[in-house]
Amino acid sequence: MSAVTFSTRAAMDRKSARILPQYNSLHHRTWWKFATVAFVALALFLTMYTGFLVAIGGTLAFRFVGFPILVMAGVSLWMLPDVDKADNPPFYKLLTIYMFLMVAWPSYVAIAIPGLPWVTPPRLVLGVLLIAMLTHFPQIAEARRKVVGLLGYDPLAFKLYGLFLLMQVVVLPLAPSPIDVFSYEMMQGVLDSSAMVAAAWCFADVKKIPRLMRLVVLAGILSMLITVLENYLQRPPWFGYIPSFFRIDPVLYETYVSPQARIGDGRYRIRATFGIVLYYAQYLGLILPPLLYEMFKSKGWKRVLALALIPLILQTVWFINARTATIALLVSLFSFAGLMMVRQLFFRPRGDGLKPGIMVALVLLGVAMLGGAIATSHRARMYTIGGSQHAGSNAVRDAQWAGAWRAVGRNPIGVGLGTPLPDVGLANAKGVVIVDSYWINLLVGVGPLGFIGFMGCLARIAWLGGMTFLRAKDDLEEWGGVLAVSLLNFIISAYVISFADNNYLVFTLAVAILALHRHQAKRIAAEPKAERALPSPSTALVRR
Repeated sequence: MSAVTFSTRAAMDRKSARILPQYNSLHHRTWWKFATVAFVALALFLTMYTGFLVAIGGTLAFRFVGFPILVMAGVSLWMLPDVDKADNPPFYKLLTIYMFLMVAWPSYVAIAIPGLPWVTPPRLVLGVLLIAMLTHFPQIAEARRKVVGLLGYDPLAFKLYGLFLLMQVVVLPLAPSPIDVFSYEMMQGVLDSSAMVAAAWCFADVKKIPRLMRLVVLAGILSMLITVLENYLQRPPWFGYIPSFFRIDPVLYETYVSPQARIGDGRYRIRATFGIVLYYAQYLGLILPPLLYEMFKSKGWKRVLALALIPLILQTVWFINARTATIALLVSLFSFAGLMMVRQLFFRPRGDGLKPGIMVALVLLGVAMLGGAIATSHRARMYTIGGSQHAGSNAVRDAQWAGAWRAVGRNPIGVGLGTPLPDVGLANAKGVVIVDSYWINLLVGVGPLGFIGFMGCLARIAWLGGMTFLRAKDDLEEWGGVLAVSLLNFIISAYVISFADNNYLVFTLAVAILALHRHQAKRIAAEPKAERALPSPSTALVRR
C-alpha cells in the first residue's frame, strides 16, 4: 500500500513540475477574466450612477452614493501593502490643534454647503488628520498594533462599546428613514472615533497625556475669559463682525444671540463659543476636574495664577445660571475629596492613622454643610435641585421621559440615532424634534441594549480611572482619577442635555484612562512583592 501511494505521489509531483510557477497564478484561471470584466463593469456603473445623481441633486446626492464610494475607498486603502517606514506621523500635533480649535472657534460660524457638513477651521484640521490616518494605518503594522492594543485593553469596556456599535447597525432597517440615520451615524462616528483613534496612537507614550490635558485646560480658561467680555456686552463678542462668507441660519442666529434666559429670570446666560448655554455647561463639567487638579498641584508663581482663577471659575458657573454647571463643580470637588479619602483609608502604606481620620472628617463635614445649605437656603436649593424657574424644564423633561418609555415599549430595538419619534420630543421653529436628554436619545435611538453599551462603557472606564488614582504612586497615574471625574460629570449632564459634539473629548479622556491604567498595571507587575504598598492595620480590619 505504501509503495502504491509513493509511486502515485511521485507521478503527481512530476506532472505538476511540468507547469511553470507563473502559470499557476490567478491571472491564468478561467474565472479570472470574467471577474475582471465584472469588476470593471461595476466600477463604470457606479461612476455613471454617481455622476447622474450628483448632476441632478447636487451635493445632496452624496447621501445616496456615499456608501458604495466609502466601501470601495476603504477596501482600496486597506489593501495598501505594509512598508518599512518609521511610525512617526504628526498625529499628536494635529490632535492638539483640533481640540484647541474646537473650543476657540464658534461651531456655528461656518461655510454651509447644502448636503455637506458645515465647514469650520477645526473640521478642516480634522480632515487633514483623517487623511493622515487613512494613509498611515493601512501601511504601518506597528501603528495598528498600538491602537488595537490600547482600545482593546479592557475586554469589558471593549465589548460594551462594540454592543453600542452593533445596535447602530441592527436598528437601520427599523428606522423611519434608514438613509438619514445612516448618514447621521456615519458623520457622528467619524467625529467621535477620529480623535479617539488618534489619541490611542499618541497615548502609547503616556507622558503625552498631561501635556494634552494642559492644552485642554488652557482652551477652557480661554473660554472663561471670553465669557467675561460676553457678559459685559450681553451677547457673544463676535456678533456683528462675522464675514459674509460664513453663513449662519437666521433661526439659529436668533437663538444664539438671544439671552436664553429662564422663565421668570431675565438674566443673560453666558455660553462662550458654544451656541447653547447648556452645551457649554456640559463642556465645563469635562474640563473642571483637570483644571482643578492643575490648580491643586501648582507651585511657586503658578500658585498665584491658580488663586486668580478661582473668581474666574465662580463667575463662569454663576452666570451660566444652570444647575448642570453648579453640580459639575460640586461633583468635581467632592469626588476629589472622596478619592483622596478612600486612598488614605484603604490604599496607603502602614503608618499613622491621624491623616486619614482628618480627611474623613473634612469630607463628611463638607457633605453635611452642603446638605444643610440645600435644606435651609432657597438659593442653594435652586442652584442644585432647582426652583420655580426650573419647573417648566422639569415638566417638559418628565413628558419626554414618559414618551420615551412608550417608544421603547413599542420598539425595544431602537429607531436609529438622530431620529427621535415626534411624540418623544418637542419640535422647534424649523420643525426639528428636540429631546433634552442624551439618555433618552440613546434609549429611543439604539434601545436599552445600545444605551447599556454606551453608558456602561463610560462607567467601566471611569471605574478603571478611579482605581488608577487609588493605587497611584506619582502625579502621572493620578490623572486616571481626574479624568474619571470628568466622565462622571458627562454621564450626569447627559441626563439633562442632549449634545453629541462634546463626545470627541469624552472618548479622548476615556482612551487616556485606559492608557494610564495599562501603564500602572505594567508598573505593578514589574515591582517585587516586597516593594509594593502594604495595607495599613486599619485596612486589614476593614477587610475582615
